[in-house]
Formats: sequence, structure tokens, C-alpha cells
Amino acid sequence: MKGLSFLGTSDYQTVTYVYKGQKCTTNLFPQALFCFFPDLETLYLFATAAVQSHPNLQRLKERIPSERLQVVPIPDGQSEEELWQIFSVLTEKVEEGEQVIFDITHSFRSIPFLVFLAAAYLRAARRVHIHAVVYGAYEARPRTDPDPRPVFDLTPFVSLLDWLAATNQFIYTGDARYLARLLAQQGEARGSGALKNAGGDLEDFSRAIMLCRPLEVMEKAGRLSNVLKKASQDIPYWARPFEVMIGRIEKEYGRHALTEPLQNVRESLQRQLGLICWYAERDRIIQAVTLAREWVVTAVGWQQMGAFVLKKKERERIEQGLSGLCWVKRRRPSPSELNEVGRELMERPEAECLSDLWNHLTAVRNDLDHAGMRSDPMDARKLSQKTQTEILPALKELARRWGLEEAR
Repeated sequence: MKGLSFLGTSDYQTVTYVYKGQKCTTNLFPQALFCFFPDLETLYLFATAAVQSHPNLQRLKERIPSERLQVVPIPDGQSEEELWQIFSVLTEKVEEGEQVIFDITHSFRSIPFLVFLAAAYLRAARRVHIHAVVYGAYEARPRTDPDPRPVFDLTPFVSLLDWLAATNQFIYTGDARYLARLLAQQGEARGSGALKNAGGDLEDFSRAIMLCRPLEVMEKAGRLSNVLKKASQDIPYWARPFEVMIGRIEKEYGRHALTEPLQNVRESLQRQLGLICWYAERDRIIQAVTLAREWVVTAVGWQQMGAFVLKKKERERIEQGLSGLCWVKRRRPSPSELNEVGRELMERPEAECLSDLWNHLTAVRNDLDHAGMRSDPMDARKLSQKTQTEILPALKELARRWGLEEAR
């Protein structure tokens, strides 16, 4: 195990530090690390030029064997460039997969901030295990005893950066899987079945959204709120960063909820339209276009037959009818070339809107499905623009005509 610590030029007072029931009396906290962490092998002490020539460092060298203490020079940190140098030196001393202890007791100015950033970086980039981040709180004097000083374990605050990253991912992409895994992991670590279940359900729900499973999304969204409520007693204790996200998650995902979506056809189509818009707002074009095409087929089937979940042959007949409608509108041949679905659609006042929509959907969807491996593919920006400016407006207009506007 490796330790990273700091030292200053202050006149540190001798006190007894207490960490998880263990005590160590010293005026130089880096010395106490070997008492509190018996597996600590090497301590890297980061020292400015002033510290390198100060008696504090000499005293520390007298107390820690030379083979276990390595002094690492760092600049004073009086410019942005020097701060980057300190960050680089900190991270360079840690190898892939190592266990590390950070001590910020005698650090100064912006060093604690850099330590937390370095810890987060090392966890993500080098899979380093942060065993502990500690701070010997000299100023914190227990009322019952004027001498012992507590050592604060700040390790949970490193994981706060994970929560922030997961929250950011959720807010900007709608993907809550990372957030859900943190919640489930915390439930596992704390022995909280409620947190673990909430994390699992949130991950399942988010996966259903990412994989474009609208019926599953509607069903799971309805259960998600209840699961989060059951976990609400444990969240403030064991997953405090998640507490502020509950309202945002319920607002973001709750509007997709629908009990028995197969029975409530109109509401189901309205929720699906909302989900299509949700995808498009986050530039998830593949999901938006995939679901939009299925929505049109399903909506036509509902209009003509009152059915919602269509059999394969029924879907094929509707798709052929829509394609035939587009063909007729483009080339003006005889409507007799249409199948019965196309002929019925041809007589509707929304035939032009439906034809334009199906044309746009077919072009974009085919390009997406072929992953651009065609003779004349659209670039990614154009695919996104066509979805936003051609498909969505036509889809919303058709929904308006059929009374299927997104419920607000």
C-alpha cells in the first residue's frame, strides 16, 4: 500500500489523534499514518522548497525509516501552471491498480482540492483503489477530552464525484444506468435491500429506455416511484448524493408511466409519442426514428382495425399500404395498384401528411440501419436535422389529426 502526504512549515503542536479506535501521539501527522495503516509500505511526502529545508522535514525523517519515506519536490502552487505540475506529480507516483492512502492534514491552499481531483482521476484512468482519504482535525476538540483529536475519513467525498458524473450523464442524456449502479452498489455495501432493489429497478427501467422498449418503459415507470419511496428512509443515510435526484428522476421518467398499456391504446400511443420526442430532444436519433416508424404502423392499425399489438402479416400489410401510398403520391398511377390499406388511407384527408412522414421515416431509418454503408449515405448531422425538422413535425401533425397528441 502506498501513501501520499504533505508537510508545511507551521509550528505543529503535539496531540493525540484518534482514528477508528486507534491512537497516535505526534505533532507531525504523516508519522501517524504508519500507526493507523499497518499495511502502508511507502509514504510519498510532497514538499515545496521551503519545506525541504525546514526542521519539520528533518524531524519527520528521524521518525520514519528512509526506505519507507520518499520526499517528492513540488512547486508552491502560485500559478495555474504550477498547480498542473503538482497534479501531474501526484498522479505520476501511483501505478495501475495500486492501493493508495491520501493524507491532506498538513496540506495548504488549493492542495486538498487537487488531491480529490487526483483521487477521482486515478480511480477512473488507472483503476486505483482509494483505501482512504484522511484529515487529522487538530481544531476539532471533543468536549469530553481536551487532548484527543479525531481523524476524519473523507473517502466518501471522493465517491461524490462519481455521483456527480452519473448525475451529469442522466441530465444530459437521460441514461440513468450509471446512477442506478451506484445506488445498487451502495445498497450492497450498506446491507440495504431497499437501496439495492431501487438501483436494480432504476437500471432495468433505464435499459428499457435505451433499448427502445416502450411497453416495458410504461410498465416499469409506474413501479419506479414506489420502489424509490421504499428506499427513501435509507437514502439520506447511505446515498445522500442521490437524495437530490429523486424528484428529477420521477419528473423525467414518471410521465412515461401507464398501467396496462396494452389495454389503454390511446394513452399508450400518446406516451409513445412523448417517448419519441424525449429521444429526439437528447439527439438519440436511432431510438427516435425506430420508435416513430413503429408508432405510425401501430397508429394506422388502430385507426383501421382498432387493434394495438398487430400480428406479423397485419404489420406487413400496413407497411405495404403505406409504401404504396407514397408511390401513388409520387408517380400518380392508378390507385388500383394499392392494397386495401393503401386505398383506405388514400381517401383520408391526412393522406398527404402520412405520405410525407412515411417517406422521411423510410429514408432516415434505412440509412441508419445500413450504418452509412451505402453508395450515397447521409452524414450524421443531416440525419439528425431531418429527424428534427421533417419527421417530428409531420409526426406531431398526424398525432394532432388523430387525437393522439402527447399528454401534458
